[in-house]
Amino acid sequence: MIDRNARNAVAEAARHYVTGLSTNFTFDEALFNLKFKDQAIEPICQNLWLIYDDLREHKHEGLWRLSEEQREIVIRIIMFLKSNIEYRWPTVPTWYSSMRPLIWLFTFSLGAKVLDQKFEFIDNENVWPFRDSNEVQEAKDDPKYLAAAT
Repeated sequence: MIDRNARNAVAEAARHYVTGLSTNFTFDEALFNLKFKDQAIEPICQNLWLIYDDLREHKHEGLWRLSEEQREIVIRIIMFLKSNIEYRWPTVPTWYSSMRPLIWLFTFSLGAKVLDQKFEFIDNENVWPFRDSNEVQEAKDDPKYLAAAT
């Protein structure tokens, strides 16, 4: 189920933080005080939480500026949130997300690879939160921001 209000709120909060219009504290408050029904919101907020320091107030600049890779992920997240595409990634158990580094270390990466496949955790195409490149293209074909007026 797509919760349009929640998706719009997260997309706007991310956009405002990344463009320097708001601080990390404002961004954090917008993400974690949100009530939602959309299953995409929680994993997206968890991923967005990784792009800022939540201990000291700052804007997205200087030391806190995103790497190019992080920026691409945030752009995909915003594109996804503004689309009408259902989130289709499986829910990865919390225990696995937190234990994965240890599983990887103690099994010389083999255990993590097997469990990644079991939980469909691998994003070979680099398309998350979309499920595949066709969904990415669908969102690009119907842009919500920077679209030419017709």
